[in-house]
Amino acid sequence: MAFLDYRLIRAIGQVMALIPFLQACSPSAPDKASNALASATACLDRYHEAAAKAQFQEYFQCMDDSSVFVGTDAGEHWTKAEFMAYAQPHFERGKAWNMQAVTRLFHFTADSSVAWFEELLDTRMKLCRGSGVMTFANGSWKIQQYVLSATVPNEIMGDLIRLKSAKDDSLLQSLTP
Repeated sequence: MAFLDYRLIRAIGQVMALIPFLQACSPSAPDKASNALASATACLDRYHEAAAKAQFQEYFQCMDDSSVFVGTDAGEHWTKAEFMAYAQPHFERGKAWNMQAVTRLFHFTADSSVAWFEELLDTRMKLCRGSGVMTFANGSWKIQQYVLSATVPNEIMGDLIRLKSAKDDSLLQSLTP
């Protein structure tokens, strides 16, 4: 029995000796997560910078071909192609929109291939929220869905409801079967 214990101990020792080698050969989970965070952050930064500089191609390269953009108006739900058609005249005039991220949070899947994000943005509409989903494929992040929404302080929500209720009621009637 002592002989078996010694062999087991020796085998464990050999495996333990390999651990530093294996760690050096493959990125650790924290390294992979921090790389995912850095590259996803860079993608959203490029997205906003390209809009601010009216760089049409660079802006839309950040989106996947199947992307959807949801704007602040209830009628703004665009495929990438529809959003490109809407945005092109703005970009051609040399001025699209400028949205500066003030805060940003990411949530990743365990394998760091999908990210959900939310960010507060300083915009011409004052504070807005951007949120969405990104995927990592073929070595880069692509925005799958971007949702832009206006933030409304709770203490003025009643005033806003009064301002928009007629338009919202009309839209609700048109959407109800």
